[in-house]
Amino acid sequence: MALAYALSFFGDVMLYFAALGCLGLLRACAPGLACVPFLLLGACWLSRRLTDRGPAWLRWAPMAVAIPCLIAAGNWPGRAAALPMLAYLPLYVYNNRRAPDYDYAADHFRHSLIVAGAALFLAALFWAQSYRRGLPYLFLYFTVNMALLRLLRHDDAVARSRRFRLLNLAGVALVCAAGFILSQPAIIAAIGAAWGWFADNVLLNLLALALYILQLVLFAVSWLLALIPGLIPEGGLSLPPALGGEEGGPNLAAAAAQARALPDWVRLAVQGAGVLLLAVIAFALLRALSRRVAREAMPSGTDEREALEDEAPPAPRGRAARRDPQAGVRRCYRKALMLLKARGGRVAPTMNTLQIQRENAGVADDEALAALRELYLPARYGEKPASKEDARRAREALERLRRR
Repeated sequence: MALAYALSFFGDVMLYFAALGCLGLLRACAPGLACVPFLLLGACWLSRRLTDRGPAWLRWAPMAVAIPCLIAAGNWPGRAAALPMLAYLPLYVYNNRRAPDYDYAADHFRHSLIVAGAALFLAALFWAQSYRRGLPYLFLYFTVNMALLRLLRHDDAVARSRRFRLLNLAGVALVCAAGFILSQPAIIAAIGAAWGWFADNVLLNLLALALYILQLVLFAVSWLLALIPGLIPEGGLSLPPALGGEEGGPNLAAAAAQARALPDWVRLAVQGAGVLLLAVIAFALLRALSRRVAREAMPSGTDEREALEDEAPPAPRGRAARRDPQAGVRRCYRKALMLLKARGGRVAPTMNTLQIQRENAGVADDEALAALRELYLPARYGEKPASKEDARRAREALERLRRR
């Protein structure tokens, strides 16, 4: 699809300008620079539409958009910022003849978050001037990638429907409107006031409670260690003051003195346990994020996706396979998929049987592949048990595929 093809490129352009803007490198650029990404989006979409619709050179005609982009940039800093993306457009068109599949788009988005995070970290570290100029690009980068993943997740027929496109466009427009409203100075001031009240009245109290609980834990550890003769100095450790007492809350100086009274190996053990706990929490968060991408790539209910290694079980074989027509039909279909991949066809884990048949129309015998699909679907999903006649017809269809 031309739209998914162009959105994949547009996301990279948005990330590039977002990184430059967050680092403060767009402060000297003219406002017209904001038109450059959309001109490049239109050129990429038009190039995909012109592919296979005439001479091969026709898809390179939209590359003439470089001249309007340089004009729209306004000044020389803007032209210098737009130049890498002007060079990236023909490279993208040359190396990509079709839109990426869902798995690749999800992995690409996940890995590109490292670039966005690094840009934001450097902007906060050096307090880059005019870093706000990169925030609209960063916001659009996230919005475009979400729309692209939603587009690639659905079947081609659904993605081409007018209703789906209108809903997708309306969702993007609502998100953009929400971002515009939240970026207004009055809204930002209100959010800042609400956050200040929450920090003063809720967050600091919770932090004080957590510190007091930590004092109690350290006291319990010291009491247990005091049972060992000679380990704790004479006089022992006193119980921390009550929360909200005369001292107005936890006594951090007393807690620090008690902690210093512990042996070095005990303090190191407590610190190591804290570091280990933080590492476990960080690992759990990263694992949850990675699983979220994996779950989005998994099938959902009625939208079955095919994986080459799951098309047929490894057993039975030989004589046992002839006694199990169901496994025989599935094995023939799996061999057909392997044959398609060996001949340069396209078989991806996110494609269903109909998409595999359409994508490989010029690689294999269409009638034989359609016959295999009709036999495979009931045998794979249990609509009806396969018969020996079905297994024989599947073997014949596989032989026709091999002969071509």
